[in-house]
Amino acid sequence: MVRVTERPALWELSPTQWEAWLKAQGQPPYRARQIESWLWGRALSDPRQMSNLPASLRSLLEENFRTQGLKLLHRHTSRDGTQKFLWQMPEGGTTETVWIPHRGRHTVCVSSQVGCSLNCRFCATGQLGLERQLKGYEIALQVATLKGAYPLPVSHVVFMGMGEPLLNYSALIEAIELLTTRIGLSARRLTVSTVGVPKAIRRLAELPQRIELAFSLHSALSEKRRELIPLAAHIPLDDIREALIYFCQQRREWVTLEYVLLDGINDSPEDAEALRDFVAPPLLAKVNLIVYNPVPGLPFRPSQRIEAFQQQLLRRGLLATVRQSRGADIAAGCGQLARQKP
Repeated sequence: MVRVTERPALWELSPTQWEAWLKAQGQPPYRARQIESWLWGRALSDPRQMSNLPASLRSLLEENFRTQGLKLLHRHTSRDGTQKFLWQMPEGGTTETVWIPHRGRHTVCVSSQVGCSLNCRFCATGQLGLERQLKGYEIALQVATLKGAYPLPVSHVVFMGMGEPLLNYSALIEAIELLTTRIGLSARRLTVSTVGVPKAIRRLAELPQRIELAFSLHSALSEKRRELIPLAAHIPLDDIREALIYFCQQRREWVTLEYVLLDGINDSPEDAEALRDFVAPPLLAKVNLIVYNPVPGLPFRPSQRIEAFQQQLLRRGLLATVRQSRGADIAAGCGQLARQKP
């Protein structure tokens, strides 16, 4: 349940708003930098522990703001070093974050919604339904908490956790701003993953931040894609492709096509040929083939033709790589997030 309150959360104020509020309390403006350091540098929101602030100011913070951060409910570690965190969110509901160390990179997979409304047939998260949208600060706070409270190194962030980020667009943009200005990450190291919302893709193309874009395709055959992704029944694949082309042309960059290979579903030579047609110029895209992580209760299985499918794409001139699953043994892999213990 979402809390209804008139008091803002500590995390919601901008530096300028902090300075204005502090001035009204008779406090010097440099206190804003101190508060920001506690909030975004250490992910600490309890004013009583902000030791470089005067006691009177700490009391004012407690009286005027909500101070809840992320509350850890469970933490699991995979055999491959991946870690999954289940949080109670400040505004209500629970969601998951995954930290993935791999080949010198330390990637955080963040959630953008509590649950998901898309109901993709092969995805555990899609079976939950949508409970609510996360606020921008709640999205960015997942990264700040891992960096500041545990602490874990972070080099990249992917919006690939629970939820469809482009259906929570304003919060997504706020989170991108927070990650780049308050947490200090490069926009080049942020990737937004979407099942395809053309209008929002075009808006992303016009952002000043140079973020990366990944599109969850899973089938370039329209009828088959509609069977896998119910949202596709309302958004023609041609419209999404035009939006992706616009993104490429505006940014002069490639996009990534994510393709989960399902045994006997989307791994045939016909599927490979359709994928090649989809990636025809002027679309500039590389294909990331994903090994499917089975979900209990769902009928799908990992493809037995991954290498053969990749070779078909390579022979057709496509750049195609295979993403090996990380954290599958703790249900932290792609499509497995469902707030359940492994």
